[in-house]
Amino acid sequence: MTLNLHIPHSAPLNDAPLAARLQHLLDHKTKPVGALGRLEALALRIGRVLGTESPVLAAPQMLVCAADHGLAARGVSAYPSDVTWQMVENFLAGGAAVSVLARQHGLALTVVDCGVARTIDARVAAPGAPRLESRRVGAGTADASAGPAMTPAQCEQAVAHGIAVVRGMPGNALLLGEMGIGNTSVASLLLARLCGLDVRDCTGAGTGLDAAGIERKRAVLEQALAANAGAVEPLAALAALGGFEVATLVGAVLEASHQRRVIVVDGFITSAAVLVASRL
Repeated sequence: MTLNLHIPHSAPLNDAPLAARLQHLLDHKTKPVGALGRLEALALRIGRVLGTESPVLAAPQMLVCAADHGLAARGVSAYPSDVTWQMVENFLAGGAAVSVLARQHGLALTVVDCGVARTIDARVAAPGAPRLESRRVGAGTADASAGPAMTPAQCEQAVAHGIAVVRGMPGNALLLGEMGIGNTSVASLLLARLCGLDVRDCTGAGTGLDAAGIERKRAVLEQALAANAGAVEPLAALAALGGFEVATLVGAVLEASHQRRVIVVDGFITSAAVLVASRL
């Protein structure tokens, strides 16, 4: 797949003198060496990412990307695609779990419509309220079990949107979230293709499928892999098997990493986006 997109690259975390200074500071706190367990490793990593012996998380940003998937019509989810826009509205109204957590911890919450099937009306957010940003590529992707979910141009547009969204955000920490009925299927497909795994081993219940539903989902995902057998390099796999919100998250991760922001990854779908970004 020919790239017309500039991919922001990240310098490796190879400042050994900084790492040594950070470790020295940790070891000489008033506690036994290593007594804080994994918290010490996390503190060391945050300091290395931010490039300082006194790391502070400034203006952390919660980014939730949403879109619909043609694959959902094949019954790969326990819920219909209409739930995507309903959840987006709930995010913006402050009623979803991510909205409450963002509010409780003082995080700025941005919800990006990357391609929800039903148009989300624009609105002005009150200070401190969740903010909607429209970066629509289309009204949902095509059915990946019948052919590519996105065209190469659509995929590159979505990645570019993610880069632009993060460039417009303040702060040095980015938390990743997503919404899109059917997107656990997308994550399973990307994991299977990019890591050479059996898709059956990468596929689970998602939002609550029963045993018969999981088998149906696995069969559909096998069809999707077969229909896009030639899409093996990362960006081609993302276009063929991915979703608008996943591609937008890929761009967001690339830009956040380039800027040396701390990136908080939670969940299967955002992990799949990080997997793609790490291969570009």
